[in-house]
Amino acid sequence: MSRDSTRHTFQVALILCLVCSFVVSVAAVSLRDRQQRNVNDARDRNVLYAAFPSELKNETQLPKFFETRGVRGLTQFFDRFVERRAVNLNSGGEVSGIDPLVYDQIEAARDPELSQQLDLASDPRRDVAGIKRREDVGWVYLIRGDDDAQGRVESIVLPIRGYGLWSTLKGFVAIDALSLSEDPSTAVVRGLTYYSHGETPGLGGEVDNPTWKARWPGRTIFDRDWNVKLRVVKLPKESHDVDALTGATITSNGVSNMIEFWLGADGYGPFLKKIVAEGQLAG
Repeated sequence: MSRDSTRHTFQVALILCLVCSFVVSVAAVSLRDRQQRNVNDARDRNVLYAAFPSELKNETQLPKFFETRGVRGLTQFFDRFVERRAVNLNSGGEVSGIDPLVYDQIEAARDPELSQQLDLASDPRRDVAGIKRREDVGWVYLIRGDDDAQGRVESIVLPIRGYGLWSTLKGFVAIDALSLSEDPSTAVVRGLTYYSHGETPGLGGEVDNPTWKARWPGRTIFDRDWNVKLRVVKLPKESHDVDALTGATITSNGVSNMIEFWLGADGYGPFLKKIVAEGQLAG
């Protein structure tokens, strides 16, 4: 058969396609674990950015941060100081048997067996964050001041997400556990960070600007009845007000809405009430 024939050309092309497909498949399978580790590490770094905003403004400050705490890196810090806890968002109770390296609560929200549709017909405000479905189990991160299981919890980091102007924003908000007592009106924010969004650069995209994030620490969160008071407003007047993003009203409202949702009754509100009532933050 002539090398220049149409049949020969198609045979060569087919063989090349099969070889390339095999190589790509092998690479994808062999790199899957590494890719998942990278995703998990990125998530864990953002947990720390929310919990330690004054020390960790960017990734370059991580080595010094770990050195001051006597650990060699991210994994060792989480092993020594952080408790990952899976909680039932309906009851606030702990859920056992869930692997933090496998369970993705955002993916779970897409599964009808692992989530619930928010009742928009009778109560449109119930989905103020615009997520439509909410997973049954979510992660919380309890960061302790001492490297043992009985060390006092200093920070509670909670995943948050909700719709802004163009996208779903995903991030973490950290609560100063030392300020959280039987009177929830004393609870204040430690920090807030976003790791994923598609908002307009220079406007809503400023949610990840260190200058704006620096406005959050110390803001009060609840009133005495656990109602969420923390919000983003144009003219902040109260201790629970955070100055809005310039020229990004819809994104600013979206941030307020997701804070209200995830710290409220359909989010981590039951968990926060439970750990306070049971004295779990006493140390």
